[in-house]
Amino acid sequence: MKINILSLLIFLTLVAYSQNKTEIYISKHSLTAVEEMNRFGIPASITLAQGILESGNGESRLAREANNHFGIKCHKNWNGKTISEDDDEKQECFRRYDNVSESYRDHSLFLSERGRYSFLFEYDRTDYRKWAKGLKKAGYATNPNYSKLLIDLIEKYNLKRFDKKNTDTKEIYFAHSYGLPYLSSLGLYYFKHKSLYSFEINTSYVFSDINLGYNHNLFSNFSLGSNMGVIYLPNDIKKIYPQLSLEINYKNKPFLFRVGTQFVMSEMNYEFIPYLRVTYFLKR
Repeated sequence: MKINILSLLIFLTLVAYSQNKTEIYISKHSLTAVEEMNRFGIPASITLAQGILESGNGESRLAREANNHFGIKCHKNWNGKTISEDDDEKQECFRRYDNVSESYRDHSLFLSERGRYSFLFEYDRTDYRKWAKGLKKAGYATNPNYSKLLIDLIEKYNLKRFDKKNTDTKEIYFAHSYGLPYLSSLGLYYFKHKSLYSFEINTSYVFSDINLGYNHNLFSNFSLGSNMGVIYLPNDIKKIYPQLSLEINYKNKPFLFRVGTQFVMSEMNYEFIPYLRVTYFLKR
């Protein structure tokens, strides 16, 4: 009887210790996972569950010696530091990072920049089940139970609570833009999920533009946008010209880098006007 009680106590201690290690890992890395989610759109619950699973709560050799928390191998395009570890084959090449944050960022880039994972970003970021099954479908891991292991971790530790968090809660911004041919502009911008809505007033001090715009995130920090408005020429007989613009953007808050072309929808000296803008979002 005493032996059975002792065995039970040892078992419960081991279970509690294991759970405590996982909770420590979550408390240490949840903020980084949320920041990556807000920037790249990958659910924080998925990132944390993968980190816990792949790194053994941060205690695997890859995690301890190489800060590699996601088991990402070198692949052909890796020019950074490396470490060797047995996996599907003996002494395979894995990526080595200077710190854990680099590992989390590389995980985000790994998923967002590879075509075979692109369909995942069509899922809602709160649908961790679809993401977990999608990762298995895309071939992230060879373990046939990979999606189930991720889902079990998310539900056991309630990791889905992090999918609704936002380290940058502001959605509406005022901003200044500078560039060519419009030297200066003011605008109001509204972010919602992968969409950006805008109202802008631009001026080159020779002619001005007022427009309403929409941009949609394509992948990583790149988006495709368009806007409609009017060009105003104070010294022209016909003072107002309607215009339609197309642009490509790169977002790196607090900046938005933009390259596009305005197509003038009426007779004017120019049929189209290329432009370059750098938009700076103001802190409130």
